[in-house]
Amino acid sequence: MTEPRWYRIVVALDLSEYAEIVLEHALDQAARHDAPDLHFVVVQEAHGAPLDDLKARLAALVYQGLETQKSAASNWRARLHVRIGRADAEIVELALEVNADLVVVGRFGGPRAAHRLGAVAARVVEGAPCPTLVVGLSEHVMPSREACAECEAIREESAGERWFCAAHLAPDRPGMMSVGVPMSTSFSGGGPMW
Repeated sequence: MTEPRWYRIVVALDLSEYAEIVLEHALDQAARHDAPDLHFVVVQEAHGAPLDDLKARLAALVYQGLETQKSAASNWRARLHVRIGRADAEIVELALEVNADLVVVGRFGGPRAAHRLGAVAARVVEGAPCPTLVVGLSEHVMPSREACAECEAIREESAGERWFCAAHLAPDRPGMMSVGVPMSTSFSGGGPMW
């Protein structure tokens, strides 16, 4: 028998109140593969909780999450990692060490978060050697911008065929064009679609 091709996922958990959300998304990704190899990591950046406390909290959180996957997790591997250093650097380093296929990290910073992505998540995305899933809250607040009620009505009434009202389709607004391609159309591959 040949060894299964392990799909390696690094899951960065900060043990905050949002860690369960990140864990849930990571387990969802793992369930999509036959042989996931999960590497759960918590990083102590400064003098904080004792390492034994971090290990215990990480183990409890991960165990609780894996319990929900019992039926699907017949060929899963899981490892716990506690690192000391800068969170983004340690997450990226672990991804390199295990030759990760995916990194899962949360983004729950305050308004000062870099590029509105979260400082740690932004640096992990930049440095990761593989795709990175950044998990945020689904109830995110959209930037305050008045939506044009007429544009919204036109989109709805035309099923997306038309996108802008006359005021927003003005010639002084270059780049304001939207082209919709119906998904029920089949193409024979002979020429351009339009």
